[in-house]
Amino acid sequence: MYSKLSEGQRKILEYNQGTVVVKACPGSGKTYSLAARISRLLREPDLGKKGLAIISFTNIACREIEDKLLTDFSTPIPLSYPHFLGTIDSFINTFIFLPFGHLIMGCSFRPELVGEPHGPWSVKKFDMDYDQYFDKTTFDSNDILIRIAPYQAFHFKWVYNNISGGINGNITNIINSKWALFKKGYANQSDANYIALKVLEKYPIIAENIAKKFANFLIDECQDTNDIHMKIIDIFNSKGNSNIMLIGDRDQSIFEWNEARPELFDAKYDVWDKILLYENRRSSQHICDFIQNLSSFSEIKAVNERVKDSVLIPAISGYKMPKKATKKDITVITTEESHEAFGEILKDFLKECDSNGIIVNKENVAVLYRGTASSRYLGLSSDVHSFETIPWLKNHYHVKGIIKGKHMYEHGGLNKGYKLLEKSYFEALLRPADSRFYCSSQFISDKIAVLGIKNYRREIFRFIDSLPYTKDKTLNVWVKEANAALKSSGININLNIDSKYGDILIDDYFGEDLNSERLHPFYFGTVHSVKGKTFQAVLLLLGKKSVLKNYDTILNSDPKLLNPNDLEELRIVYVALSRPELFLKLVVPDSDVKLWTDKLLRQNNV
Repeated sequence: MYSKLSEGQRKILEYNQGTVVVKACPGSGKTYSLAARISRLLREPDLGKKGLAIISFTNIACREIEDKLLTDFSTPIPLSYPHFLGTIDSFINTFIFLPFGHLIMGCSFRPELVGEPHGPWSVKKFDMDYDQYFDKTTFDSNDILIRIAPYQAFHFKWVYNNISGGINGNITNIINSKWALFKKGYANQSDANYIALKVLEKYPIIAENIAKKFANFLIDECQDTNDIHMKIIDIFNSKGNSNIMLIGDRDQSIFEWNEARPELFDAKYDVWDKILLYENRRSSQHICDFIQNLSSFSEIKAVNERVKDSVLIPAISGYKMPKKATKKDITVITTEESHEAFGEILKDFLKECDSNGIIVNKENVAVLYRGTASSRYLGLSSDVHSFETIPWLKNHYHVKGIIKGKHMYEHGGLNKGYKLLEKSYFEALLRPADSRFYCSSQFISDKIAVLGIKNYRREIFRFIDSLPYTKDKTLNVWVKEANAALKSSGININLNIDSKYGDILIDDYFGEDLNSERLHPFYFGTVHSVKGKTFQAVLLLLGKKSVLKNYDTILNSDPKLLNPNDLEELRIVYVALSRPELFLKLVVPDSDVKLWTDKLLRQNNV
């Protein structure tokens, strides 16, 4: 059963008792190794009544663990009580926040999660309403309010302290708003994690009971932990659980917007037992060499017999950036010319895929980008997503929920689409009379209790069936048609958006969420969207600038002097470049080709 494990992977399988950190390079088979260890532990006779807590950071990663358990190690899934296999958020929600969060929040009932991924937070009664920032802020482990949305999402400059050293008035107003909503039982997911930490700190008996409930904690993708996650892990360790395995690749920590701190992973690696996985089972040796200079590993060795000796060599291509005339150079390059230049590179890339037997579809080929400006080269109208030009009006954010829900419903996302439409329907119906109304799970439960499930569902589907199709329609056209259809059906709802930003196709606005076939036959999306995924071929498109700084400034700086944001930008590039098995192309502005060539090919034989 375990004969395919390498020497390094076997160390994970056979590790006995204690605290250990597994540092793994991309494609090292860490999920396979973790599944092997889980299957071994499940067969241990001394496991007794205690369970295994198997935790990762995404549902996709959890499903991958389940798949490996079933197909490679003949382990029945889903794992049943007393075991847990799920995301770190679901673990925190299940065992800490939902049963005990009220002890910190000041509500007298089970709290409710709001905001993404649980459902949109659409409360905004007026422009300066601080409740609108509830899902855009949270608290760190030291009780300091922090933002978890871009600075453009706020109507004021985010400065925590004023000149006199006190807390800025806007920040104070958000803090007061947060605690008022906590008392009503609401929390976003980041809040839930913060509140869970406070529960464990204030009530050590709860921490001890959870720590002793499980024989082992096995935590995957641990480079994405933030300070709150790591403090929760430390509490479980201090309260009686001494069998904890952390698994991750600090070079792939790209969630600092969610306060992920890879240095926490590094600190544990320095003081706990350690296992190193440096063999890459995904990519060819050429690709491993290409990404070497972005990695903290001294060696990345390709070992997949199917692809390791591939002759396809990674390449860096340059495209023309838009340019205005200057006194020194009167040359003008229009946006259209820049897009055409990239289009030719993309066309050649797809031809090379075809000529090398790589079928161009969403499973095999990915075109990735970093930032809104780069997404426009793929025909995405992402500019409307910026906070300055969103078409949604205050106190009418339910309109976005209705349109997005209908679009998802039409494209196979029946469950998510229905839930979004259900929630947005009641907010559209009741918010005109009560601007503070928020459609909670409890409201829906009460409604079903009064109407009965049949009548309730009949009302919701009457609303959904009244809405027009979204295909090939702009936001403005669809809203006009929807209002006419709702009026004709006798449903007292009127939808409004800012029409000057509404002349965009719904398929384009929400197409990226569904990776629409209408736009491209290959997978397209941000680097973050493909973390953990594998493709046969990848093209990464970069602009001149990262989010905050030009790439030439970052690459020409001493790595030891780079700030956390700059280091994360390089890790984002690394994650993208480590996705393919066979074929890799990096596309950058003409002026940056030498810059990236020097960085990636220095002292390598690519």
